[in-house]
Amino acid sequence: MVQLKVYRLYIISLFICVLCYGGAIKAQTVSVDVKLDTTEFLIGEQVGLEIHVMQPKNVSVGLPIFKTEELDQKDIEIIEELTNDTSLVDDKNWLIKKRLIITSFNAGRYIFPPIPVLYYSDTIKSEPVLFTVNSIDIDTTQAIKDIKMPYSAPVSFAEVMPWVGGSVGLVLIILVLIYIIRKIIKKEPIIKRNKPKEPAHIIALRDLEKLKANKLWQKDRIKGYYTELTDILRMYLWNRYSIKTLERTSDEILNSLKKSEFENEDLFLILRDILKTSDLVKFAKFKPLANENEKYLKESFDFVEKTKLIEEVLEQKDDIASSKEKEVEENIENN
Repeated sequence: MVQLKVYRLYIISLFICVLCYGGAIKAQTVSVDVKLDTTEFLIGEQVGLEIHVMQPKNVSVGLPIFKTEELDQKDIEIIEELTNDTSLVDDKNWLIKKRLIITSFNAGRYIFPPIPVLYYSDTIKSEPVLFTVNSIDIDTTQAIKDIKMPYSAPVSFAEVMPWVGGSVGLVLIILVLIYIIRKIIKKEPIIKRNKPKEPAHIIALRDLEKLKANKLWQKDRIKGYYTELTDILRMYLWNRYSIKTLERTSDEILNSLKKSEFENEDLFLILRDILKTSDLVKFAKFKPLANENEKYLKESFDFVEKTKLIEEVLEQKDDIASSKEKEVEENIENN
């Protein structure tokens, strides 16, 4: 019996505590306030509607999801719902700001319905907001005018530049194609290479004589000696056979020479030996013997002498002969 009384007393005390705690929670104030940027605007104009919710720090409230189709006023449209902005007002309360962008395409007076905020088992609602949507006034006394066409914006340089550049590029391409077709029809080389003023062998022999006089390998400048030697031969091949030799490997030069009109196998092997030895000196620190250095210089002289253009020599002889004939004729006329 005593235990039953104690149990009843415990139940009554617990019920009183629950009532007191619930009353304390309900005593904490939560307020909802709604306001428009303006209560009067034109059809289609977008206006901001701001919701302020004041709540204690230890309380959670629920804001609704705003949808146009769920509004009582179907003429009101929600254009955009911005994210919440929460700030601490003081040590006890939070201020939650929610902003909506609304509009209407029908003139009239409207009421934005109360906004419900969930607060535990209760729902707190804001006051309804009244606003007016005005139509555009039409002056019926004026004559009806045609619809104005859109104004054309001035053309900027950035818009014109791609067209100008494209046109110039197209003209250049057409001119290049015409040039190439004409050269093909006339059976002329598409790219003319300027021939040296002097014959190729004259330039090469003169440079070889300078290399011989400098005596680089005798001064232990082996790498410099072979570099100059191969440069002289490369330039000779470029001028004599129109072979691209600069910035190319020895193997590439030899392959190109094979594809040209060069047919002397013995001279080809001599040139290959000189170029390969030069590569070993420049890139593998190879040091040939003294007699080999002298031999490669002599072979370079022989290579140039045996591959020089006979036509060039004949032309020079003809020029000398013709000039002598002219001198003889002039002497006869003077006498």
